[in-house]
Amino acid sequence: MVRIATQRRGLTTEPEEDRLLNLFRNRSELKREFAKLRREGDQLKDQLRQQEGETLRSQQQLEQLEGLLAHPVQAANASVYYQLRGVWGHCRRKLARLGEDLLAHQRDREMKLELDQFNAARAASLSVIERHVQQAKKQHATTGTVLEALRRQGEQSRGIWNYFKRRAIAAQIESAAGAHQSAVAHLEQCLAQKQAKEAEPPPAFDALSVEGRRKINLALIAIGQELYLHFSKRNIARLAREASVRQVADVNYGDINACRELNIHIDQYVRSLPAGHELVANVRDRIAFLERSAGYRQESDTVPVAGSFAEIPIMDGDDFGSQGRRSIGINVLAEEYWELYSVLLT
Repeated sequence: MVRIATQRRGLTTEPEEDRLLNLFRNRSELKREFAKLRREGDQLKDQLRQQEGETLRSQQQLEQLEGLLAHPVQAANASVYYQLRGVWGHCRRKLARLGEDLLAHQRDREMKLELDQFNAARAASLSVIERHVQQAKKQHATTGTVLEALRRQGEQSRGIWNYFKRRAIAAQIESAAGAHQSAVAHLEQCLAQKQAKEAEPPPAFDALSVEGRRKINLALIAIGQELYLHFSKRNIARLAREASVRQVADVNYGDINACRELNIHIDQYVRSLPAGHELVANVRDRIAFLERSAGYRQESDTVPVAGSFAEIPIMDGDDFGSQGRRSIGINVLAEEYWELYSVLLT
């Protein structure tokens, strides 16, 4: 009876201990979940405060813009300001798109070159292996013919009087069989090598070469220079750069007539800007000139030293390298025209 009572108490205490353990585990999990929710709540509060700050700044800018537009002269200046920012954004997006196109074309060229080199190397190896296969086939045929002839000779040498002759032929057959077996193994090895070489997959393309990335970067710098030259009339390029970093309330382009005239010129130069493929075609000679003058700090660098392009040469006829060539003292890379550094490949 005592033993039965003890067992019952053990049965009742064990579930209680399990319940306590489960309770503590659930309590710990709830505390962790609560801490996680608190962190998420704090993050959401921070995001809300940031959003409220951005909304407040946007509201202030809108009220400021409304105040500017209420004044005719200031409204005309604001129109020019946003038009210039449009020029800046348009050139930046054009550079980004051309960078993507140049990257795709250069990748295709390098992949094709790598594949051509692989195919040429494989063809050369297959040519050598094929010569070995032909030699192995000849050796296989020769040893097989010799072995077959010896076997026929042995079959024809019957009778007790040909005992010693048969022994000599048997030794020759054993030697010829070994040579034939070696020829068979060699032929199988050559055929396996040929099959393995034919099934060899081309290497996976890793990444653009340093030279390829340099070419793309120089092309983008040349396009950036060409964009500057296109918008250098009426000083539009410099004004667009200033508009990209200044506030609308800080600019002054003149009276209403001056602003309207500038509006017209900006629109004309935006409309006359060549398309992307035309720009690339127009800067081929400029790219060749930049390749000769570009400097790099290290052999692994892909972005040239900004000091390499202190001036923008102006093409006279077909010659960029003449001693008397004209140039404009603007470094589009150092002054980050069109946010050029953001599109260069590192």
